[in-house]
Amino acid sequence: MANKSNGLETSDWARAPPPNRPFCERALKAIYDPDDNTFLGRTPKRWGIVFAFYGVFYAVLALMFAVCMAGLFSVLDDRKPTFILDSSLIGANPGVASRPRYVVFDAQNSTNFDAYIGELQEFLQPYTKETWYMSKMKCTKDDNYGFPDSPCVFVKLNKIYSWMPEFFSATELPADMPEDLQQYIKVVSESERQKIWISCWDENKNTNETQIEYPWGRGLPGRFYPYLNQDGYLSPLLAVQITPPINTVVMIRCRAWAKNIIYNKSLKEPSGYVRLVMNIVDTTAVNSTEV
Repeated sequence: MANKSNGLETSDWARAPPPNRPFCERALKAIYDPDDNTFLGRTPKRWGIVFAFYGVFYAVLALMFAVCMAGLFSVLDDRKPTFILDSSLIGANPGVASRPRYVVFDAQNSTNFDAYIGELQEFLQPYTKETWYMSKMKCTKDDNYGFPDSPCVFVKLNKIYSWMPEFFSATELPADMPEDLQQYIKVVSESERQKIWISCWDENKNTNETQIEYPWGRGLPGRFYPYLNQDGYLSPLLAVQITPPINTVVMIRCRAWAKNIIYNKSLKEPSGYVRLVMNIVDTTAVNSTEV
């Protein structure tokens, strides 16, 4: 007599869902199943295989990385970049920088400009042992760097390895060089002409109220170049003392002059100069004017 299955195959019973258990019990069973001796779905043996595989994989990966880095550092010179001047991303045209670049304060509130004095003291601290710096009489800590009446800013060139300036002679000065700077260069000795010259002017040519002085001279001495990563090297500085009109925003442009410094006056892609913003606020002057 044939067995009756009531229309159900034996395989259908094998695919029947597991009995419904509480959530906590199901969660614990998913983490550890004592029936199959599995943790998170894998037996201890399978977990051992996984850890062994990834351990060997990452060990080989770390070894390959170490070999590549060792090969890279073996060909690098820690004192000289592989690519310099025009062959490097930096190029051969040094940027011009200044400290500070934005000078805005209330002349009647010393806490406003004390921050600038502190910033300059910190910036100039490495120079305090330099003989050429100690010989300066103006724009120093002793006179508070000209604050608050005539603040001093310090212009410098960014360092470029192996860059050497090409100096102007007295007979080949560019036509767009300021007349006062041309006259200055013509009267100094030949050795004194071995400098990168600096000229600054107020971009608002409609007024002549801004006074600009150069208490440290007009140029950066050529003896500091080229920069070859010398120990203790400090970029030369030039102090520019500015006396702007009170309660007026002044835009000062300082340009560096050498044959191989490219000047691009564009504001989008500037080169060869730095722009300074200065505004000395004096509320007492405003009140006296109103009276």
